[in-house]
Amino acid sequence: MDRAMTGGGDATGGGDAPLDRTDLAILSHLAAVHEVLDPPPTDLDDRVRFAIALQHLDVEVARLSEDALVGSGARGGERTRTITFDAASRTVMISIASRPDGSVRLDGWLAPAAVLRVELRLAGPAPPLVVTCDEAGRFGFDQVPPGLVQLLVHPPEFAAGASAEAAAARVVTPAFVL
Repeated sequence: MDRAMTGGGDATGGGDAPLDRTDLAILSHLAAVHEVLDPPPTDLDDRVRFAIALQHLDVEVARLSEDALVGSGARGGERTRTITFDAASRTVMISIASRPDGSVRLDGWLAPAAVLRVELRLAGPAPPLVVTCDEAGRFGFDQVPPGLVQLLVHPPEFAAGASAEAAAARVVTPAFVL
């Protein structure tokens, strides 16, 4: 911050001087405005801890490529959201439908299709939910509690003829809220 802005110092190079009371008051006011206009999420600490919990795994991170709301038509008040995640080795598409009991149904598809283990990591102390895709790459989780989640697609077990890279590649989605 240039000292000439607050009157503390000259306009030719007083920027290295220590902050004075006026500077601190301006910074304090800016911090208060920022807190009102764009506060951090209340669960930011939990989200960060959840996201970095996989840091010890060798994973390929998928990126969000689409987020669209789709009307559910005949189901009345239910909403469906479709999200697609793209990674170099695999695409994961999921459809999230709200249920009347407050939980959600998550249906997913992998491309290329394969019989793989899919883990739905839940924030908090709940253990992950695990399913196996069918031959078409379809999988589903029923009655999932709302909240922060993350999908982890595990590679097939190392088999004869499979490359070490294929056996080691796991795909993880960014954390998202149901």
